[in-house]
Amino acid sequence: MRYWAILPLFFLILFFLPLKLYPLSLIIMQVDNNNSNIDITFDLGNTPGFPPKVYPTCYFPSSGTQSNPNGVSISVMVINIFGQTISNAYLDVRASQNPSTSITCDQIYWTINPQTLPPPGTEPAHPWHPLTLTWTNVDEIPIVGRSIQRQYNMDMCFKLESDDNPTPPGGVSTTVYIRFYGL
Repeated sequence: MRYWAILPLFFLILFFLPLKLYPLSLIIMQVDNNNSNIDITFDLGNTPGFPPKVYPTCYFPSSGTQSNPNGVSISVMVINIFGQTISNAYLDVRASQNPSTSITCDQIYWTINPQTLPPPGTEPAHPWHPLTLTWTNVDEIPIVGRSIQRQYNMDMCFKLESDDNPTPPGGVSTTVYIRFYGL
């Protein structure tokens, strides 16, 4: 009689034994509390210290975002479910185009370590990096264990050069793309 109680358990184990749980990972990125389009403006006409006495001169955005007035805030997370599938995650950045013929995207600089602006007359140096038209790695994150979570405050600045032509009343713009992926 007691074998009848064990028999259904035996068939249940035989049924689920061939099934394999496949590794799965979740990759989540949020930019400034999940906003997909964020405007960062460099309105130099309304900025203290403009026009500069010496070139180049760098400026923080005149209007960044609510969570980071000098740029954007980025939150990333990787969760490995049912085993380790992602061993490294990458955060990259690039520009879509040059803002104009006289203003190129490499005049916009970024850093993930909040910094002060370079003194007037000097070029931005490390940890400031020029924005490019190709993907540039911001951070490589080794995934140890089941999950990671990181928060970045990406500051941005604009380097005004002496050969920059006056911009039209509507201004000039470029789009900055940020991507997060794992391998």
